[in-house]
Order: sequence, then structure tokens, then C-alpha cells
Amino acid sequence: MFRVAFNAFTRTYSKRHGFGTLSNRLPNGTYSLEYRGEWIRGKPEGVGWRYYDNGDIYFGFWKKGCRHGYGKMWYANGTLYVGYWNMNKRSGIGMFVQLNGNRYEGHWENDEKSGIGRFYHMHTGQLQEGCWTRDVCIRSKMTDIIIRQFCDLPTEYPIPPVELKNAKKNLENSMLWLKQKIGEIDNNLKYCIDQMY
Repeated sequence: MFRVAFNAFTRTYSKRHGFGTLSNRLPNGTYSLEYRGEWIRGKPEGVGWRYYDNGDIYFGFWKKGCRHGYGKMWYANGTLYVGYWNMNKRSGIGMFVQLNGNRYEGHWENDEKSGIGRFYHMHTGQLQEGCWTRDVCIRSKMTDIIIRQFCDLPTEYPIPPVELKNAKKNLENSMLWLKQKIGEIDNNLKYCIDQMY
């Protein structure tokens, strides 16, 4: 049984409309808060707080009874999402913070990491920047972040810069090879011209 205690609440078409609070009556006679916020035609719409039975809490925008637009979700397991939603699914720009401090900042689509994003590995002190598809990173680059030395499990050594071994010698060999190929092409071209005339 639901108890509805509304402030500035009106009924439109026999449905909740305006600002109000929806509570659930428990067997012991007390009430648990379910939703506090704006309603349109019986559904949460606008800004509101939602308290879920599993302990999750959401504060943000609603559309037709669904999380939609900007909002924050505190999950019962200690994780947090701050960002945009589309019909109850994380979608658009958002940040997800894990219980261990690692966090992802970037694009979401259909409740999954999708598009350009950054994943901070806080225990190792590294930043992974790249492209994500269906919650999986498909291409990225790793760099050490400034606080690496203060992390719980920092990488043993900083990531070295990528460089070509014996760059000068490799360049000389490449130039020699290129000159030979150009010479072969030039000789073949002269032969073709001589044959034509």
C-alpha cells in the first residue's frame, strides 16, 4: 500500500501532478521513502529523488518516469555515476567512480562505455586514454599521472618514451634504399622512352 503525502499537489486526470512525496507503508507500520520530486500525469518528470529498495539513490532529471537528462546515482555497492541518462540508461558524457577509486570519464551509450574516454587507474597511477566500444577499450594510450609515486601500487618504473633504436643509422639505410629504388625507376623510365623513339 502506498501513502502519498504531497505538497502543492494537484490531481490532473486522476493522476499525481505537481511536487510530492511517495512513500511505501512497511509491515511494521512505518513508511519508507520511494520518490520525492515533480510529477506529471502520474509519472516522475522534472527533478526528483528516487530511493530504490536495493539501497541505490538517484537524484536528477526524469522524463515519463525514467531517469533522463543530467543526474547522479549512488549505488548501494559504493560506486557512483555522475552524468547524463537516456530513458534509464547512462548515455552521453558521464563519470563512473569505482569503489577502489578508479574512475572512467567519457562517453556512454546504452549503459556502456562507448566513444572517447579516460580511465584513471588510481592504484597504479596511470591514465588510459582511448576509444571504447560496448564497455571494452579497443584502442588507447597509457601515461603516468603526476601522483603516480603516491599511489598504493605504483608501476615500478615510469613508462619510457617510445623511440626508434639507432635512429640515425636506420634513416641512412632508408635513404640509401630509397635512392636505389629511385635509380631503378629512373633507369626503367629512360629505357621506356628510348624504346618509344
